Amino acid sequence: MTRTQDIDTLLRSLDAADHKGSADTPRARADLHRILSTDPASVPSQRPTLTAAAGKARQPGRHGVTTRRTAAIGGMVAVATAGLIVVPSLLGGDPAFASWTSTPSGMTETDRASAASECRESKKHVGDGMYAGDIDSAAVAIAERRGVWTTVVLTGKDGFSALCITDDAVSLFGKATTGSVGKPASYVAPEPRELTATALGTGTMSAGDISLAAGTAGSDVVGIIYKSRTHDAVTATVSQGHFALWLPGDELRNASSDGMDVEVTYQDGTRGTSRLTL
Repeated sequence: MTRTQDIDTLLRSLDAADHKGSADTPRARADLHRILSTDPASVPSQRPTLTAAAGKARQPGRHGVTTRRTAAIGGMVAVATAGLIVVPSLLGGDPAFASWTSTPSGMTETDRASAASECRESKKHVGDGMYAGDIDSAAVAIAERRGVWTTVVLTGKDGFSALCITDDAVSLFGKATTGSVGKPASYVAPEPRELTATALGTGTMSAGDISLAAGTAGSDVVGIIYKSRTHDAVTATVSQGHFALWLPGDELRNASSDGMDVEVTYQDGTRGTSRLTL
């Protein structure tokens, strides 16, 4: 007897049904009569129901394994992500940051507006809505794309900023996002050739760890490049007095305290090095 036959025999031995395979038995006739005489409307539905509205994934208990979280990214309030990590392929996400690019690309006006709207919504209730007014009035300083990933930076008065990094490939139960939101204790605009970090460090998503740096840039700054140990040159987006860059991995885990060096290009074409810390 083959192994497959052994398994089949074992399974049949556990089945209380008639093993002869004939439909012409007293039990089979009784089952058929019961099925045909049952009113379908009286049978309760067995369809599964969702436990959360679309876009707002259920948050399980402390020991659950179906949600992601972000590590604190220095300078702002870390925001919990939404979605599942157990079966990312079913969500249509970007596993292991496969599509990520070291150089960002722009977005169409439609995509830019959509990404900004999603960022506002994801940050609106952080801190019991303490930044809701700032978020509503904030302008879009940065909207970039790296593969299927989008980055949005919203900015407002007194140094307010909100940062969202989103896996746009995820669709089921809402998109996966991480980021920060808040205001510095005291805000001073950077000098023309200065950079000031407002978010610096690492976070975690289902695709893996990410390292990021974002903040304000002086009026003379037109370009920023970070020389990554694993990803070579990573180009930041610099726009409207702000900058943002991120890369897969945790190499900036201690950057908030140890600092990180970036290469800066100024309006006159000259270059220099700036050290970012929090």
